[in-house]
Amino acid sequence: MASSVKNHEVRRSAAAPPVAAPKRPTSVFVPLVTPFLYGMERAVIELFDALRPEVEPYFLQSNRIFERRPPVIEEMIRRGFSIELLPDRTDWERLAKPRSLKHLMRMVTACVRSNLATLKGVRGKDVLYVPGISAASSSLLAAIYCRLTSRRVIHHFHDLGTSNRLFPLWVPLVTDFVHNTEFGFQAIAKSLAAIRSKRNFIVPYIMEVDERLPDDPDVCREFSEWRNIFFVGQISRHKGVDLLVEAFVAVAAKYPDAKLHLVGQGKLEFCAELERKIRAAGLEGRVKFWGFREDATRLLRFACVYVHSSPPSRFHESFGRSVVEAMAHGVPIVCFRSGALQEIVLHEKSGLICEETSEQLAEGIARVLQDVGFRNACGESARESFNHSYSKPAVLGHWRHVFEEADAFRSRANLAEVRGGS
Repeated sequence: MASSVKNHEVRRSAAAPPVAAPKRPTSVFVPLVTPFLYGMERAVIELFDALRPEVEPYFLQSNRIFERRPPVIEEMIRRGFSIELLPDRTDWERLAKPRSLKHLMRMVTACVRSNLATLKGVRGKDVLYVPGISAASSSLLAAIYCRLTSRRVIHHFHDLGTSNRLFPLWVPLVTDFVHNTEFGFQAIAKSLAAIRSKRNFIVPYIMEVDERLPDDPDVCREFSEWRNIFFVGQISRHKGVDLLVEAFVAVAAKYPDAKLHLVGQGKLEFCAELERKIRAAGLEGRVKFWGFREDATRLLRFACVYVHSSPPSRFHESFGRSVVEAMAHGVPIVCFRSGALQEIVLHEKSGLICEETSEQLAEGIARVLQDVGFRNACGESARESFNHSYSKPAVLGHWRHVFEEADAFRSRANLAEVRGGS
């Protein structure tokens, strides 16, 4: 999938260029205040790790989260990122509908303090990169500063939601929008037409695929005994995991050697609901909840089929990261027509796109399990699609172009300042 630029052309001066100074890295400030390490967080971390040394990231995190050392913090430390911390010695209120005047004042205080911290962090940096609208609420002052000082503000759409009331205020402060798929760009532009006046890049995530076997040999032996059906992501209703479990109940009755693996975390009450359904069907030994796994991509090599069950009536995928990771391992995909999945998964070639019912999902899974020739052909096509459109060699240059444009903008602004001063 090629990167493209919408609406704006880069205007180049006909005058002779000035003598180039030694190029330094483009410094990027990234407010990533999250305790999670799901698709979006992994994507941001892997993106900026891959772009070094040409691009040097500086992350903002919560002090409270940093103290607890969840996997996202351990991953950032392991990769040697520069991390600045919010001054949140206690848990700050998140923006929401105020329950009282006191609650409103606590939210306003938290918002002001986070904005001041982001403003302080972005000073001296070349680019402000904002990974979603939730981070924008704490980046308003920083974005204004960047625009006043001729710096880029890049907003990366990691989802397709545009209903947030902050967007009309936020869009004028952004210089560049990034979308992971053409579907994502068209969906966002349809509901948020103002982005068409900006520069829009379409470029997939940079994917790190771990080809190694799991470190635990017992894990490898367990997988070798089954035809494995995988889901990786949030164990949640909006991801349709309840529909996947219902589909597996039907599949398990026909294929006694099939096993469902759910890799990821979810709310306790929803997981308990799923476990009740599994017990009622007598399938306790054939559905495994793995929880969060740092080696999730290593496990996917054992998959016979990967199922991404996000139903479009509940949620539209802006990308489908674990789908692409499975494709890298040559695993066929079964999914619903949710958002960009219909762009990434080629129906009857790299997998099957089903109508939104658990019965149709079960039929798709059963077809892949039953027809070995079809399964092998889909797996090979999935791997070819990954290599051509989503692998790191295919994508990295497009991402460098995104930040080269920001770097060129900085250089033009600095040149203008020099000429103005002289």
